[in-house]
Amino acid sequence: MRKRFALAVGLAVAAAAAASGCGGHAAAPREAGPTVPPPPSAGSQSVSPPSADPPSADRLADCVLSITPWLQTSLDGGTDLGDYQEMGLSSAQGGALRELQRQAAALGARGPLPSGWVATEVRRACAAIIAAGASATSKPTGWP
Repeated sequence: MRKRFALAVGLAVAAAAAASGCGGHAAAPREAGPTVPPPPSAGSQSVSPPSADPPSADRLADCVLSITPWLQTSLDGGTDLGDYQEMGLSSAQGGALRELQRQAAALGARGPLPSGWVATEVRRACAAIIAAGASATSKPTGWP
């Protein structure tokens, strides 16, 4: 019985090693395509590489698209949205969402929200996040 168990373990380890490419005969490596674009030809203008930070218009749009659905869900009666990390928001975006929820509750107590209020206020909050230097698109590190 022990020999069968040892043989089974040995075969399982060998199969795992073969599947992962460890030891033995490895398959021939695949041909990789070029990873660097060819240099510009004479007479053509060179193109600068994209910057690490997207333009502020893109950051603003990303922020607006991140916060708006959560605010709308909250206004439509959603109760437990979770914390900002579960929603995929940055800390700054989560803070803006909470503030917008408070403002909407205060305005809603007096009657329906003005037409376009959500779009205007989310855009304003995102512009403030970007102006403050907080990343409107980066996600918090840590759990999960």
